[in-house]
Amino acid sequence: MPKIKKQSENLLEHSNSASDNKSKRKYGFPYRKGLNFCCFQKSVQSFTSQPEKPTFAEDTECSIKLFPHLIHVRDLTKDFIDRASGVIQIPKDQSINELMKKDRIKVRGLDTLSSQSLLGSEEFCEPRRWPFIPTICVSKIEQAKINNEVLLMDEHKYKKTKKMLENRCVNTKEIRSAITHPDVREVHEALTELLETPIWKLLLKIKQNIDIADASNQLEMLSMELDILLNTVKHPGCSDTVKTTTEENEVCSIIPEELKNYLFRKREVSGFGLWNTEEFRVFVNQETKGRHIRENLLKVFASFFKIKRLNVMNCEPSFHPNFQPGDKIFPTNSALAKTDVRGSLARDEKGYGTLGGFVTDKNSNIYALTCGHVCKKDHYVFAAYGDSEREKIGECVFSNYLEAKDIPILPDVALVKIDDEVKDRCNRTMLSDIFHLSKFKIFSDNLENLVNRAFVYKVGAQTGLTKGYILSPALYITGRDDTFLVSGFGDVHFAEPGDSGSVVFMNENSSALDTINVIGMFFGSCTLNVEDCKEKSACLRMDTAFEFLNQNGWDIWFENQI
Repeated sequence: MPKIKKQSENLLEHSNSASDNKSKRKYGFPYRKGLNFCCFQKSVQSFTSQPEKPTFAEDTECSIKLFPHLIHVRDLTKDFIDRASGVIQIPKDQSINELMKKDRIKVRGLDTLSSQSLLGSEEFCEPRRWPFIPTICVSKIEQAKINNEVLLMDEHKYKKTKKMLENRCVNTKEIRSAITHPDVREVHEALTELLETPIWKLLLKIKQNIDIADASNQLEMLSMELDILLNTVKHPGCSDTVKTTTEENEVCSIIPEELKNYLFRKREVSGFGLWNTEEFRVFVNQETKGRHIRENLLKVFASFFKIKRLNVMNCEPSFHPNFQPGDKIFPTNSALAKTDVRGSLARDEKGYGTLGGFVTDKNSNIYALTCGHVCKKDHYVFAAYGDSEREKIGECVFSNYLEAKDIPILPDVALVKIDDEVKDRCNRTMLSDIFHLSKFKIFSDNLENLVNRAFVYKVGAQTGLTKGYILSPALYITGRDDTFLVSGFGDVHFAEPGDSGSVVFMNENSSALDTINVIGMFFGSCTLNVEDCKEKSACLRMDTAFEFLNQNGWDIWFENQI
């Protein structure tokens, strides 16, 4: 369990000023080794000059499941430390294995906020295993807020909060209903921030032990993952979430149209794009042209390359659609399958892809969304879960998989119209990375906002659920537009053959984890040259795909899209 030391100077202090009948306070949360539960302290502010003993203590036990973001962060942190141990110095006084072992949290209410109650004296608080005691202080305050790591709220709000904590929820739907109620949602966010603060401080200590100046590639990757993790963990003063619409988080380094047009006209340029947050790469197929291209770019687009480092590379990047023998979505020629309803003919097919999700139209028709290279127009499509028998689910009514290199925008997308007899068996809601039903949005902002700031996920037919990060937020290769690259962590690939069509998404970083942002769709791997053994996962943007479908007469949307 991580040990977070708090200095005694942060303990509650009382002012002796009688003129304004106000008391000056500072709050701290000391740590004791060997603790069993997390304790919220509820207290009425004292207006006396001397600290008082609490006259009573009320305990409320609640399930850790009421804090899904805390569970999410705990799992991310444990996974990171398991892989980073031996590469990064992990503080020896931290015991991540003890982190949130219990499935219950004990909540304690006290009637007086005093230094004794904050210290957790044995008379009023039994030993605790959590290095931080979130404190709720009942005060005459209009809006709940965190001040000096203490959550302030009025009596009415506290009663609502206590009711939320006492809720005996049994499933995800009930939990989300309880913690997202308008009466308590802001309080739940604040409590989550306080609970995750020790994790954030632990990660900061680990960050301080990384020497980037003498870093290996493995260490650089771990450092980048740690940055994303620090941005995910909540704490007082954090910027809540990865904003998707606010101007304050907007990155202003979008590739200028003049620069794109200039590079598109150059025959020796095989592609270009952003790489992480600091680099702009240009791929040339003639080494002798590289220096000339570099000199011209630095001269003509000097302002852009003041904020981006230019890297001109001699290579031939290429995409490889991921499609291999197996199961999940199986295309077969409709002319051969007119009389086949189950899977006899489909079993002869040699490839499969992933059913990315279901969309609907104004006539209540249901369509499966996948990649264009997975199935062609007028082909019947079969599906199966695991090793179960394949079953016809519908017919491909739109597919846009073309290999012509002169097409500037080429979303590799297809729609399969679902047969009426299987409509009711289609799960039309989206699933988050922890497989909870979620509402969602289609991400339409600058992907640079997510680089080094957010984990992305996908659920594929071949590799299941995987986690990764955006390596290149904007990549332009001949015949492809609005492509981005994703890389997995460690030795785990983000996607492999058979995962084509899987939806790429991220969690909106709210305490309830009830909304996801759909970013794109995985369509294949990308290599920069023949010798490149480290493939990247190539994805198309979902907003671009939906816009393209709309332009071709398909006005569709996801079932639970907001």
